[in-house]
Amino acid sequence: MGVTILGFGIWMVRLLARPVPPEPDEADLIEVAVDYHCTVCGMRLTVTQVQGEEAKPPRHCREEMELVL
Repeated sequence: MGVTILGFGIWMVRLLARPVPPEPDEADLIEVAVDYHCTVCGMRLTVTQVQGEEAKPPRHCREEMELVL
């Protein structure tokens, strides 16, 4: 049991020690106005900036959100 607790503690410290990803370059951001809807809980979200050409749907409630037309 002690080995399990020690392993879990080491895993948590490694998880917290990861560096924060860098901020995206402002030149790569594209202005958009895309609305998404979570089919599980009903939350709505408007995405205003994306990095790159395609906007991937965000995940909420462990499911990809659906595009609102």
